[in-house]
Amino acid sequence: MANPIVSRAELAVGGRPMSVKGVVQKTSMLLGLSAISGLGFFFYALMAGLSSGFIYMASIGSMFAGVVVAFLIMFKPHMAKTLAVPYALLEGIFLGGISLIFMQMYPSVPLTALCATFVTAAVMLGLYRSGIVKVNDKFRSIMMSAIFAIMILYLVQWGFVLFGSSLPFLFDGGMVAIGFSLFVVVIASFSLLLDFDNIERGVAAGVSEDYEWVFSVGLLATLVWMYIEFLRLLSYLQD
Repeated sequence: MANPIVSRAELAVGGRPMSVKGVVQKTSMLLGLSAISGLGFFFYALMAGLSSGFIYMASIGSMFAGVVVAFLIMFKPHMAKTLAVPYALLEGIFLGGISLIFMQMYPSVPLTALCATFVTAAVMLGLYRSGIVKVNDKFRSIMMSAIFAIMILYLVQWGFVLFGSSLPFLFDGGMVAIGFSLFVVVIASFSLLLDFDNIERGVAAGVSEDYEWVFSVGLLATLVWMYIEFLRLLSYLQD
């Protein structure tokens, strides 16, 4: 289970079992809440004429608050039912703010990134359901190594940013940065296959339906990651 939110959670078996339909319904609800809060913040910031600095700080603040909530869900999965909605709202604010910042620089990028995210998600679901891509132990091992390597690079990048710098080549918009961003988009996209497989494994194991929220939050996190990576890649291509 490469998705950290799911892989770290200890899911209980018993009671009424979870279902794929239940996860789909909860994921749809969380996506709807994220869209509402994201669009709300987007248009409020636009109409109120908020400064880019304030929008950026609000977005980053929401992102870190969302990370804290995700860690709580990770280590306290029984709290997912309570924390899923706040997590979705925080992610929405983060996405709304970041999308507005990108739109001010590259007007067509946010909508293109959004379409690319959902089209890619549909393609990944089709690949998974058709069995063209098999989620086996080797696939999981490769994906987990790639995801954790990317996470470490991003943590190092944040450290550089705090000191007003950046990792050489990987985030400067050049050809190496475009290649790296494309690689991360591919890894984020294939992470959806792991999410789909995790859900099927949870259903097969008879995990309690209360933990459908954990899988839904995991799916939302992957989709948010995909969208952000598409934003980054498309902005590099615009430059």
